[in-house]
Parts: sequence; structure tokens; C-alpha cells
Amino acid sequence: MKKKQLIIVVIIAAICVMGIYWITRPKALGSINHSYSEEITTTSNISFSGETGEKIKFSFRSNIASGDLDIVLYNSFGNEVYTLDKATELEAFFTLDSTDTYTLAAECDDFIGKYEIELYKAD
Repeated sequence: MKKKQLIIVVIIAAICVMGIYWITRPKALGSINHSYSEEITTTSNISFSGETGEKIKFSFRSNIASGDLDIVLYNSFGNEVYTLDKATELEAFFTLDSTDTYTLAAECDDFIGKYEIELYKAD
């Protein structure tokens, strides 16, 4: 009898934890992922609307065989507002300084390799 009660309590606790995560998880704003086996010079981007003071989370992974990869956040005027550090893997946060439409660009120059960028609203 005690085993059944323990199992029920564990199941209820697991459901509660999953429910809390589901409610509080970061809102995905978009992602970019590509893999190139031959040199390429290109730009991939995603746009999102943001408000003053919102915190944005960048999750980035890459495997660069050659060339350059720059990850840059631009505002609607085309001004660079944030550049991710060069790394094979990182998570970074940035607080938006104005309400605007932003564009995250993955700029490849003679690039061979793969990368994945996920963008979240961290508030």
C-alpha cells in the first residue's frame, strides 16, 4: 500500500514539475541552422519584434572547418546593436534598448562547417 502511495506522489510531483516548466519556459523567437561542405559566402537571418528592456537569450553551437562566421544583431535601421563572441558553443544574453524589429544575421565568408543559433525571449 505504501509503495502505491509513493508512486502516486512521485507521478504527481513529476507532472507538477513538467507543468511549471511548460508555463515558465523561454519563448522561442526563432532559429537558424546550416551545414556547408563547400566554401560559401552568404547571410541567413531571422527577424523578431522586441520591446525596451526585454532580455534576449542566444544559444549558439558551431563547428567551423574554415572561413569566418559572424553572428550579429541589427535594429530596423540596419545598425549593429550586438555581436556574439566567436566560440564553438555559448549562451549569451542581451537586453534590448528600444522597442523595434530586430534582425539576427549569421554572416558566412568562405565558410565551411555547421552552426546552430536559437533565440529566446528570456523574461
